Amino acid sequence: MRLSAAVLPVLLVTAGPLRTFRVSGAPGPAGASIAFNDNRSSVGTMRNGELQVHLEVDSGDWRPYGADGPALRMLAFREVGKPLQDPGPMLRVVAGTRVHAWVTNHAASTLVLHGFSRHHQPVMDTLVVAPGATREVTFTADEQGTFYYWGSTTGADFADRLYTDDQLNGALIVDPADPAMRKPDRVFVISWYLPGRNANGAPDFDNGFFVFNGRPWPNTERLSYQQGDSIRWRFINATADVHPLHLHGFFFRVNARGDEARDTVYWQAQQRMGVTELMDVGTTMDVAWMADRPGAWIFHCHLNWHVVPNPRVGAQVETDSVRLHEMMAGPPMATMDDHMKKAMGGLMLALNITPRPGWHDYAGPSRHMHLYIVSDSARSDTLRRFGYELTEGNQPAPATPRIQWPGPTIVLHRGQPTTITVVNRSPEPSQVHWHGLEIESYYDGVAGLSSNGSAMAPMIMPGDSFQVHVTPPRAGSFMYHTHVNDVRQQSHGLYGAIVVLDSGETWNPDRDRIVMVSTNQLDESVLDGGSADTVATLIAGEGYRLRLMNISLDDPFAQISLERGNTNTSWLPLAKDGYPLPEWQRMSRTARQLVSIGETYDMQVKFSGPTDAILVARGSDGHVIGRQRLHVVAAPAAHTGNQ
Repeated sequence: MRLSAAVLPVLLVTAGPLRTFRVSGAPGPAGASIAFNDNRSSVGTMRNGELQVHLEVDSGDWRPYGADGPALRMLAFREVGKPLQDPGPMLRVVAGTRVHAWVTNHAASTLVLHGFSRHHQPVMDTLVVAPGATREVTFTADEQGTFYYWGSTTGADFADRLYTDDQLNGALIVDPADPAMRKPDRVFVISWYLPGRNANGAPDFDNGFFVFNGRPWPNTERLSYQQGDSIRWRFINATADVHPLHLHGFFFRVNARGDEARDTVYWQAQQRMGVTELMDVGTTMDVAWMADRPGAWIFHCHLNWHVVPNPRVGAQVETDSVRLHEMMAGPPMATMDDHMKKAMGGLMLALNITPRPGWHDYAGPSRHMHLYIVSDSARSDTLRRFGYELTEGNQPAPATPRIQWPGPTIVLHRGQPTTITVVNRSPEPSQVHWHGLEIESYYDGVAGLSSNGSAMAPMIMPGDSFQVHVTPPRAGSFMYHTHVNDVRQQSHGLYGAIVVLDSGETWNPDRDRIVMVSTNQLDESVLDGGSADTVATLIAGEGYRLRLMNISLDDPFAQISLERGNTNTSWLPLAKDGYPLPEWQRMSRTARQLVSIGETYDMQVKFSGPTDAILVARGSDGHVIGRQRLHVVAAPAAHTGNQ
């Protein structure tokens, strides 16, 4: 696991086994167990319109890998008389409710508790509880929304609270006073675990991991729904890192965004649809979506280092060099079960949607394409490069692989059934995820999980093939990429763009341009597959569609801008993640867009006359990833323009 470049620089440490550990990093003596809290129920007792709750902080044994896994000695919250929980007990009240809480600190250091405060004030109150003491606090839940509380016993602030206190988090949900506005939902708290510091004194990010409600994949809760269910989720990012969260197979609507102190409920003109949404440090999110297709799906962080195989913990913790090799090379995978349980970890949820009676996949005629997974080497070391070859119908792939980054753009048409036969001509197992496409589960590309109820999607083994059926319901900009050993295969070339056109529309790459941020084998962000500046000639008066995409491993704050001289020009937003923006969000604005990992944005530009401009992609730390120079020329005399 790595902290994103947006928060701290990534350290590629190859040090030996020497480490220093805080109390949370090593197994402690036998003690109380810390239970997983799925945030399904609230704690406390209502008396005369007041919620009364008694909480304690104490140390206990946390087993994130399950009951048979190693125990880690941690601090956690509990309601008095009940087990310790990770995350802490959820408090849920109606707006306007008075909360009366007693907090007892059994830790050896002073506890500073944040979040137990009213919100309509410039600075929220804190509660300081000495070791062995009990303090009480009362406050009114004066604002509806998704909030949380958190504690520290080390004197660290939220962003530095990485060791002993990293599980001292809990949800505080304030529902609308109007019962008609309350909808069933689920609450997920994101936290992380870091074992200590490495030999260089830096936090040991590579041997840490992230969790949903106290558990990393594959131990996270399995969610079950019925086809047709309306689903609402609340997320709390109680970590000092960022998470671009991605839902497979469906679009969700963002209803609200906030943080510890404020929550903004969006009105209709502010709401947006997407398949990926970036959660910054300490923020919250409220989303809703419709389970209109059955199958098995996943929801995960698209910052790839946050879903790598879980590290060994406690006394079995590995040296950084061993851990880094494991993340880059991936674990041995001979079966789908190996991939599902060993090759992924951290921030991932699985959900199963039961079909309505009579549901079946389309089985009629379709357009046919072949997508070949190719490699330039049979070696198993980190020098191997991968790529894709695309042919129409039954045309054979070239005898000599052409490694092109990004892979060839796959052009589909809205409403046209298409069969894509994926053929693996590389020496490693792989699969393809059709990022953002509303596709049937079996073809979604998560080996060992994507399912149509009777068959499970396999890894595509070397020399084997897999048929994918897709009928895109909307035009837009999407991506495709590997979903096996993602860090290695994706950074070594297995990614590309998907463009879905309206029925009858013709693809014109001169007018319809892909601008893609990705990652190379050295974990460096690149633009359009390389670092060299390119030049494109545009015609004044013509309309151009720029399809901005980010499929990098760890650049969540990549920014793409269109500049002339020292100033930005303007563009017209058209779509987010392939979903058309409503008219009231299609307003010309400064040509500068943050594109997080897993996101796409469509922008329209038109130059009124000859000029020179430049498309610039910058990384999360502000450095220039790449440029494309645009030379805009006058239209030929006989040219009528593209209206």
